[in-house]
Amino acid sequence: MRKIWIKIVIGMLGMCTQAQDLQDSLYKAGFENVSIQGGTDSLNVFFEHREFRNPYHSMRYAGLLISNESTNEISDLNFIPVFHNIPIGKYHSENYVYSALTKAEKEFYKSQNKVLKNDRFSLRIHPEVISRFGFYTDPFQTKFNFNLDTRIYLASGLSVETGIAIPIVNNLDNQSLELRPAPSMIHYFNQPWDHNFISLSLGSFYNNRYGIDLEYRHANLNKRWSYGLAGGLTGFYWFNGLNLYSEPMDDIYVTADVEYRLPLENLSVKLTAGQFLYKDKGVRFDLIKQFAAAEIGLFASATNIGTTTGFQFAFSLFPGKIVRTRKFEVRTTEEFRWEYTYNNVDPVAQNFRLGMPRLPDVLRQYNQNFLNTL
Repeated sequence: MRKIWIKIVIGMLGMCTQAQDLQDSLYKAGFENVSIQGGTDSLNVFFEHREFRNPYHSMRYAGLLISNESTNEISDLNFIPVFHNIPIGKYHSENYVYSALTKAEKEFYKSQNKVLKNDRFSLRIHPEVISRFGFYTDPFQTKFNFNLDTRIYLASGLSVETGIAIPIVNNLDNQSLELRPAPSMIHYFNQPWDHNFISLSLGSFYNNRYGIDLEYRHANLNKRWSYGLAGGLTGFYWFNGLNLYSEPMDDIYVTADVEYRLPLENLSVKLTAGQFLYKDKGVRFDLIKQFAAAEIGLFASATNIGTTTGFQFAFSLFPGKIVRTRKFEVRTTEEFRWEYTYNNVDPVAQNFRLGMPRLPDVLRQYNQNFLNTL
């Protein structure tokens, strides 16, 4: 009996040592919030990697590191990617089949998650580009800034984002080239029930909007359909250096959308309807094509103000990591998104960007049908 207990203790010590070694290897490679649940041949690996836009890349990278470090053959390896301190779901390493977390898995992550201790202090370089075709004497008008910002987590899902904007070029409007605060906000992200996500932001946003923004989305990540609601109350603000001009928060937007992932070529169609900024009522149709490293979309809108068409794209900026230690990192943004509209004078079906991607753009990357094709 004594020998049996000795073997059990030795086995447990070996498991703990292996888990710690795996955690150390993942942290060195840029992973955060790493927690390992399981035994010698079955592992659930919780992690976040803020450098990657596509979770497939972080899961594949984690799988390669684990296979190199593990001394035992792992027959059942599951990845549980974390976004803004919230687990999204469980993906099997062999086929990336998605399943919701069990109550025990949620409780395990909750017990292991230590805000600040498990996160790096991350500085993000994020360019902001606004451009349009102008007049004959000035045919291409552009505003180009470099934003250097950071996100600090205060609790699970709750964070503060702030930074500075470094203007480079501006022949679009009369905003000065002085340093000014970058969009700064308090943000809350959560999955209160399986397949149901919320995003709440308060502060200053892109497109010179400030106020409150709320999103809800139902997205079962092994299904093709998803739908959501979004709304906000905002006003106009304008920084020239540290001099602030603002107008009252009196602009309400409320929209609903439904999105369907077509069973071919990683194409999705999305229809959005409601009241956009400036009390502009109408609809917008998007056709979105996903690639492993980028996303490209075409859109058309028809509203009270007018009609327009355009395109957008999103990708991670090279080189990603610039400087990294265990507690500090400087990197380029995980998502640079740019949109061009043909009607660049009238604000047709216009919205604003937050300091993080909007829920449809986030959750589209975690869909099982997309990950299975990569």
